[in-house]
Amino acid sequence: MNPFFLYAVAVGTAAVILYGVARTFGRRPPSEEAPMFGPPAPEVQVLTRTRVGIGRTLVIVEVEGRRLLLGSTREQWCALADLGTARTREDAEIFDGIDAELMRAAQATRYPRGRKRS
Repeated sequence: MNPFFLYAVAVGTAAVILYGVARTFGRRPPSEEAPMFGPPAPEVQVLTRTRVGIGRTLVIVEVEGRRLLLGSTREQWCALADLGTARTREDAEIFDGIDAELMRAAQATRYPRGRKRS
């Protein structure tokens, strides 16, 4: 047999074996935070998004009942602040009444134009 052919087959076989070993041992084990079979991942809801520059965005998201302020650039995401627990519908209805009453009171204390305070 031709020695060149034997060397080519040996190099090709070695390359295939090295590729298979690299693929097998190069895999990362599944993280403990996100098990393959377990509770589902928490739902992330994007509440609002605001651009603050070229390639820069501020995002408010709700995860597991908490609101987070996130900043993003073209390269990375960063958690900027934990805004606390999100208001539920019942809380929102209660606070809407209070907010409306405060707005009414603020409007009532303003003087109309053209009238002087005495």
